[in-house]
Amino acid sequence: MAYGPLAQCAFMSGPSPFKKKAPPGEEKKQFKDLLPPWKPPDRCEAPPPGSFMLYCFDMEEIKDPNATSRSLPLDEMSHVTFGSSQEVDGMVYDGNKGVRPEHAAIYYMKSRWFLKAVNGPVTVESMTLHPHLKDSDGKPPKRYTSASTKKMETIEPMDAKKKLTREFCVFRLGDSERRFWIGGPLPLGDGEAEEAGATEGRKKERKERGEKADRGDRGDRGERDRGDRGDRDHKDRDHKDHKDHKDHKEHKEHKDRDRKEDRDHRSRTRSRSRKRRR
Repeated sequence: MAYGPLAQCAFMSGPSPFKKKAPPGEEKKQFKDLLPPWKPPDRCEAPPPGSFMLYCFDMEEIKDPNATSRSLPLDEMSHVTFGSSQEVDGMVYDGNKGVRPEHAAIYYMKSRWFLKAVNGPVTVESMTLHPHLKDSDGKPPKRYTSASTKKMETIEPMDAKKKLTREFCVFRLGDSERRFWIGGPLPLGDGEAEEAGATEGRKKERKERGEKADRGDRGDRGERDRGDRGDRDHKDRDHKDHKDHKDHKEHKEHKDRDRKEDRDHRSRTRSRSRKRRR
């Protein structure tokens, strides 16, 4: 057992630092180079106000008749990015495991919306594959179709941009069950046309609205005719009363004139008889 200033100093200062190891440090290993943030083309521009709306729905929810799509107005938005990152401001979130932090983007240029796969695959689908499409008000949109049998197309980051059309306006990120679609005056693609059933249904609705309007117009016209007829009858009565009053006045004047003539005749007769007597 050792005593003395050396032992006392070692005891008071703690164990000897000889061969003491430093605390383990954290080292982040990066196996792939991080890509720079995606930037839209310089010629992007904001669409006309109130023209386009971005809708979102999940496949499990859209079959519910009371379900409606979530919506985002695209006013003053020249581009929109999609991904799983919650750190990027303004990004549309999709938390599926197969979705990259910055997965895809859409941008508006030359009066068209384009879809670009940034860091992952994106599948563009025809709206005919989704018969339960609804807007934020729960109403189905106008449906378009084409003679092409290819109703689905997948684009990769190395592929060029994809133009969105009236029929091909639905897309999904990777293997996600969430769908996004754009509602608005998109351009028609090759061979695309409005579905016949939808057209006939709208024609029927317009016809029904026209018939209701015609019935309302007929009712209004009937009321106006009755009112005009009543006005005419009232005017006829007023005219008749005025005529009767005028006739009565003329008859009275004629009668007064006859009486005056009778008085004048009598007075002349009397004056003559007096002259004879003299």
